[in-house]
Amino acid sequence: MKHLPLLAALVCLLALAGCGAPAPQPPPPEEPVQEETPTLEALCGPDYRSYLTETITMQMGNRMDKDPSVSYFPIAEASPLTDYAAIDETTAFSQDPEGHLILRFPPGAVADAAHGEQTFRIPLP
Repeated sequence: MKHLPLLAALVCLLALAGCGAPAPQPPPPEEPVQEETPTLEALCGPDYRSYLTETITMQMGNRMDKDPSVSYFPIAEASPLTDYAAIDETTAFSQDPEGHLILRFPPGAVADAAHGEQTFRIPLP
């Protein structure tokens, strides 16, 4: 019986602890906003394949005129660019700060591998 007052006090403390307001919960983390990457068609229009093919082929010809040591397969072999590189919804691209498209072709895709990756900056129509 000696411990009865101590036991009663402990029970009261436990009961009071259970009556308090629940601890505040942190807000759920915000889900990151998924920005959709625009497609080439959305950026260049429904005729994007022709536009990109013509623009890149023109740039290849201009580069060959300036530097004869570089030979682009589509120009040198009078073949369509699409024989060497895909220009479709799977074509990887990025945009520079001005909004121009940047298309990259791996070494050996459109020119001799010794010339490395070939990059083309395409203005939006």
